[in-house]
Amino acid sequence: MISLEFIVPCHIKINLCLWVGAPGVDGYHPIRTFFLKLRSPEFLRIRTGSVRTVVYHRGDPFYGEHLVLRAQALLRGRIQLPPVEVECEKALPAGGGVGGGSGNAGAFIRWAYAQAGMDTDLSVAAQLGSDVAFLASRMWAAWGEGRGELLTPPEGDLDGLRELRGIIGFPRWAIGTAWAYRMLDQLRGSSSDARLPEGGEVEPLLEGLVRGRVVGLMSNDFIPVAEKVRPEYVKIWRDCESLGALAWGLCGSGSGFFALFSHQEGVERAFAELGKQDYVRSLIPLEVCR
Repeated sequence: MISLEFIVPCHIKINLCLWVGAPGVDGYHPIRTFFLKLRSPEFLRIRTGSVRTVVYHRGDPFYGEHLVLRAQALLRGRIQLPPVEVECEKALPAGGGVGGGSGNAGAFIRWAYAQAGMDTDLSVAAQLGSDVAFLASRMWAAWGEGRGELLTPPEGDLDGLRELRGIIGFPRWAIGTAWAYRMLDQLRGSSSDARLPEGGEVEPLLEGLVRGRVVGLMSNDFIPVAEKVRPEYVKIWRDCESLGALAWGLCGSGSGFFALFSHQEGVERAFAELGKQDYVRSLIPLEVCR
């Protein structure tokens, strides 16, 4: 077999808003969220002509079995997939809430289905994680429900969200998703305050962003968890506000945070000022996929 090399870009996401319902009998929490797909500094280098499938990485370490390897195993038998060598270029810290590993898996799934000449089966992608389906899809934004795998394109004229620029910051700590859910349940106790709002309650905020209005801290049910274990988040929100951001918030269940601006000057100022803060480990530009 002739060896070919494919450079496949990965994507990441932020949850512009995220609500978590009470756990069901299966222990899983239903959610409602608005996903925004972003360009990622990570990519896959996929080489055909290998005698067996090998997945390895360069860059920041990950934990456990890599999702690309799980994706390859899941696709076996569903599509014709030759052995490949996959080099995953990592740049994002683990536990940041942007779906770095999910984006790696989503990129591999998109590539595999394209090589097979088939449309991507998002139901297969969803078996790997709640946000893998979105990151494997062609959608730049979507409402996510269920565990995040039930996707609906946004309604209304929200294309202006693609013009927003911003930053994603990763603090000097990580927050594991499973741990965040346990903490959320503990904080709520027997409280019934776990309602999932309708889209009509949120869309005015998104439309405000399109029009360049200051929206402030975006709704995310994990914010009380993050602020309880790391009071630095209160300072992060103040810093984002003082820098003139239109909106800011927590990336998924954390630990990363984002800030959105209407102009590049605000982004550059945020890089300069947030880079001086002792709570920041790394900063990357936020650019919405088109």
